[in-house]
Amino acid sequence: MSLQPDEMAKWRFLAAAPYLDVQEPRLRKLAANLWECAQRDPERFANLAQCVARDNIHFIRDTARVGGEDIAGYTRTPGRFDAVEALIRGEDDCDAKARIFVALCLAQGVPAKMMPLQNGAGMLQHVFAAVRLGEPWLPVELTLRRARVGDDPYAVPVERTTGQWLR
Repeated sequence: MSLQPDEMAKWRFLAAAPYLDVQEPRLRKLAANLWECAQRDPERFANLAQCVARDNIHFIRDTARVGGEDIAGYTRTPGRFDAVEALIRGEDDCDAKARIFVALCLAQGVPAKMMPLQNGAGMLQHVFAAVRLGEPWLPVELTLRRARVGDDPYAVPVERTTGQWLR
C-alpha cells in the first residue's frame, strides 16, 4: 500500500480500532444476540452484522456531520461509548460502519478485518470490511444498501431510475 505517511498512520489506527471496540459491553451483547438470531451460523451472522452496520447507520460524511474528520481515538479523545456511538446516533461514515461490522464479527470469533481503498494520490478514499467464512476473504461493503456479503463494492447494482448507488 502506498498511502502518504499521515494517511498510513490513520489507516494503521483504523485497522486496529475494532480490536479495541470489541471490548465495549453493549457491542458484545449485541453481537451475542445476533449470534443467537443467526442460530450460531457464521454466514448468517455476517449477513445480520452487515444489516446492522449498513442499514441502521445512515451514511453521512464526517465533514457534513461535524465539519471535519471524526475518528474516535485518532482525531479526538474517545468517549465511553464510541464503539456503539454510530449506532446510537444513527449516522456516520464508512470507517465507523466498517468498525462496527468488524467488531461485531470479532466478538463472536468470526474472522473479519478493515479494508482500505486508496486514490491515486495516496489518500485513503474509502473503508470497507472483509469477512472470512471459508476461502477467500469476502468483501463487505457497508455504505450501499444493495450490497451483500461477498459483493465487489463496484459491482453493487445502481438504482435504475437515477443510475446512482442507494446509500
